[in-house]
Amino acid sequence: MPKANRYAVQNAACANEEARTTMKYPIEPQDRQVPVIPLKDQPLRVIIDSDAKNEIDDQWAIALAILSPERFAIEGFVAAHFDNAWGGPDSVEKSAREIERVLDKAGMAGNWPVLRGSHPMRYQFEPSESKGVDFIIDRAMAGTPENPLWVVGLGAATDMASALLKEPRILDRVVAFWHFRTRWPEKCYNFNVFGDVRAARILFHSPLSFVLFDTGTYLRCPMSESEQYVKPYGELGAYLHAYRHERPGFASPLKGFFDLGDIAALLDPDLAGWEVVDGPEVDWDLDYQFTGAQGQILRCYHVDRDRTFRLLYERLERAYGALRNG
Repeated sequence: MPKANRYAVQNAACANEEARTTMKYPIEPQDRQVPVIPLKDQPLRVIIDSDAKNEIDDQWAIALAILSPERFAIEGFVAAHFDNAWGGPDSVEKSAREIERVLDKAGMAGNWPVLRGSHPMRYQFEPSESKGVDFIIDRAMAGTPENPLWVVGLGAATDMASALLKEPRILDRVVAFWHFRTRWPEKCYNFNVFGDVRAARILFHSPLSFVLFDTGTYLRCPMSESEQYVKPYGELGAYLHAYRHERPGFASPLKGFFDLGDIAALLDPDLAGWEVVDGPEVDWDLDYQFTGAQGQILRCYHVDRDRTFRLLYERLERAYGALRNG
């Protein structure tokens, strides 16, 4: 083994040993349960953890989820932080207001609670407190191992990691379905990871049942398609389309609607590609290290672009076809 690689593996092993001796879980990471995506006719208890004001894809993903009650028994939403030119310390509040705005445009304001999530973790094993974290814990403890809570993470992993650190008893009652879109199998490299590296490492290094959504860059939508299949359908459709003019690049045919893929893959697992893989350790430089100590996770490596967007178009038409404009 090359010297640099040997040191990287040793460093990762030391970091993971530190995690094991610091955190007390009912089971070891190598014994984690590999999630099984239920058949599409079975309902899922879901919390959506979204940095909605950060991008444009969260709005479309939330729309698909709330228009699919036959699949998603939504318990509520948690607003996640994000760190960029329009984010920072007030990003949680911005995300919360954007989630509430989407629900209002859909005619569903007040149908579900929208909780404010946490700021990034300060220390490796100290949970970042928030009402959103407490909400995840409460709804997870209300379930069972046979009917777990699915936390669908569309932003940084802070809220899920903090919930697990604060209350390890949720371990067998929750499944983390997280959008990281990494450079598999070399590096855990993505905006959602940068926002809270400590939290991302918790998801990988804990015994948590974990789905890594690791695809979706190619989920693009030309403006002409958006204008035809989204804009005409109620206030929600008009808002989703108009938001493409909110920032430079949102209207580009190259703009990815990444998070829409997460909801589509859970809604119809047949449109996605899945594989059970060895869970990697994530070093501080975000390199993946496969040492065999992390059990296995489920990885989504592909979603069908056309079928993904068609799900949203069909549900917009189903919900607002009678209100079609233009």
